[in-house]
Formats: sequence, C-alpha cells, structure tokens
Amino acid sequence: MAETIAPSDFIDALLPVVGQCARASLIFYGQVADIGKAADTSLTGSKAQNASTAFTVLDAAVQDILLAAVLEHFPFVRCIAEERTQLKKRFTGHTSPYVVILDPIDGTLHFKRGDAPYHIVIGLACDGQMLAAIVARPSENKMFTAIKGAGAFVRVGNGRPQRLQLPAAPRTNKVFISSKARPYQALVRPALAPCESPIGAALVLTKIAEGALCAYLTRQVEVYDVGPPSLIAEEAGARCYTGPRRRPAYAQRRKFAHFLAAANDEIAEHLFTILRRGR
Repeated sequence: MAETIAPSDFIDALLPVVGQCARASLIFYGQVADIGKAADTSLTGSKAQNASTAFTVLDAAVQDILLAAVLEHFPFVRCIAEERTQLKKRFTGHTSPYVVILDPIDGTLHFKRGDAPYHIVIGLACDGQMLAAIVARPSENKMFTAIKGAGAFVRVGNGRPQRLQLPAAPRTNKVFISSKARPYQALVRPALAPCESPIGAALVLTKIAEGALCAYLTRQVEVYDVGPPSLIAEEAGARCYTGPRRRPAYAQRRKFAHFLAAANDEIAEHLFTILRRGR
C-alpha cells in the first residue's frame, strides 16, 4: 500500500521546527556574512542575477534542520529544495507522489542586510497540487499556515491564529511586478500601482493574503519560491496562474516562465490582458 500523508499531520510535525528556526534566525538578522554562490545566469537582468548569489550559512543550516524533521516523519517523500546540502541528497531516487517543497530563507538579500522581512518556507504537495504550507516571517513574529480546502491563517507571537479572508473588493491597488517583469510596470498604470521591492515571493504572496497587495506578476520564478506561499494566498481567496486559465503544477523543480497571483478574477483578467499586450 502506498504511503499517505494527512496535510494536518504535516503541519503538526513541521510547525514547531519552523518556529524554532524562525526564532534562532533572528539572532543573525542583519548580522551574518554573505558567503555567496554562483549566479543563476538563466535569469534576465543583472539585478535578478545579483540577488541569486546571496547565500549565508543560515540558508544551508535551516534547510538541513527542516529536512531532518521531514526524514524523521515522512522519509519516503521527494524533495524540491533550493540549496545543495548533504541531507537533500538523502531524497535522491524517491518516487513518491508526495513532495516537500522548501526555501530555507526566502529573501536572503534582506536577511543579510536586515532591511526588510525574510521568510522560512516549507510545504507539502501531491501530484502537483499544494496540500499544506507553513511560512514564517520572523522579523514580525508571524506564522502563516494553510491546508488546501481548510483556509489560511496567521498567528502573531503567542496569539490565536486568525483566519485570512480577502474581501470581494481589494483594499489597495498596489501590485508587485518584479524587476524580471519590469516592462509590464508601465502597462498596468493607471489602474494599478506597481512596485518591485522589497523582494521575495513569500513576502509578496503572504502580503496578498493579508490584503496589503492586490496582485503579483513575475517571470522565471522557481517552484520552491512560489509553491507553499501560493497556498496561503489561494486559501485566503486569491488566484494563482502561470498563464490564462492555467494553474501551476508543483511536481518537479522548474522555473515558471510567468507567474501571476491576483486578489480576484477581475484583476487576474486585467493582468492577462497586460501580458498579451506586452508580448
């Protein structure tokens, strides 16, 4: 019989570990050396390539702490993780439909500078669909969780989890359009107000879930960047797409040519129109 994982069991097993990593990482926030790694030359634009070189010892350490917990509870799963660490190799050859997706520190550039939020990101997918997600924003002591079909929640400190639910009409027209998608910024005005910083897919998608942004448009984004936080946004009421009426599939490591998230269908259709015009 094939192994199965209840999404709630994944949350219960990993949430305490993510919390411990979040608290420990704050010690190094803005106080850690960037030891660097090779630039991702497949990215367009020097700004995106420069950001891809940011790497600290905490990126590797947090990843292996999380993977150790995954191996303890769910040793049969596959793994899509950003960093090339020793524990990641333990998942080589696994064929389960379940895959753990993680980005140990999303927003490493801000983490090393201490100038904007960073996130610890982990989630569970099966057959390409996100089932469960945990996203920590340590600098604000926030913990986001979501289970497919059961809603998205945020907890601040030791407070009670509060359900995230987007209103029918967004409270803002602010949209994040990344530097990789900069040509689209002028096209969205005046209907929307574009910005491109601070960076981090987890930051943008959780801000959409909180109602602080109404949309997100980017290019060349990795599965581990958008997978888990996309579930937070969707369970709060947003929609995520990789093209017109095409939903993301989180089954293997890859870059999405385009990734779009919107607070409602009207904004999504507006951004699809912008994409067609931009092409």
